[in-house]
Amino acid sequence: MTTISQKDPVAEAVKNMIPPVQSGVVYVAKRYIIEALASGNTNAFAFAVQNPEAVDCIVTNVIVDITTAGGTASSVLDVDVAADATSTGDSIIDGLNLTATGVAGRHDDAGTNGGEALKWDKNGGANDYVTGKILAQNAASLVGTVIIEYVPLS
Repeated sequence: MTTISQKDPVAEAVKNMIPPVQSGVVYVAKRYIIEALASGNTNAFAFAVQNPEAVDCIVTNVIVDITTAGGTASSVLDVDVAADATSTGDSIIDGLNLTATGVAGRHDDAGTNGGEALKWDKNGGANDYVTGKILAQNAASLVGTVIIEYVPLS
């Protein structure tokens, strides 16, 4: 097993993070976007992030870390890939409870309609946003972070 350490020269450390060359195999690193959640009333957006890449990507997970609960019973969050900063859906996370603190993601807290890894169109494409919309009740006290985990497709 190859290991890396902070004492390694940068080039050596990077070389050891990538597997050996194989014909027809391309390696890309997973990337992460970290944004603060915004509090808001019903139908407000806790976040809306446009794809920063010039290539299509696959959103592999969205992780929501709620450090201060939203404050109103029944407040939930839906997360999806969308056409713009004011569109929404629930294919990644459906109905995440905003009245409790904790960490949630599409794998363990997908809800009824969520759980999908989705294609995220390149910047300027048809569906180039990941949005999180507050639904059912206000979440005026909401504080936390969202982490969008994705892989560029080239």
